Amino acid sequence: MSNFISRLLNPGSTEHPAGEIDRGYVSEYTHFIDQFLADHPEALVDQHDGRLLYWDKKVDLAAQQKAEQDFAEADGYGFYSSAWRAAKH
Repeated sequence: MSNFISRLLNPGSTEHPAGEIDRGYVSEYTHFIDQFLADHPEALVDQHDGRLLYWDKKVDLAAQQKAEQDFAEADGYGFYSSAWRAAKH
């Protein structure tokens, strides 16, 4: 609201008009990360190694296809076992 009032009172100000994005703005978080990476370039190497470890995996397509074809018939809900159905109450 105060931004709106200041634009009304100072129509010739250099502030960005409503709806226009200030592309020069850098958040404190972004500034911190940029400074951290500049001071610790080994963090990018660790990040790359972690990505290779957890995400970039070699996939055995034959084993995956076999796993998709192998299955056991489900008997409905897991807690309705055949022993419960056989018992007479």
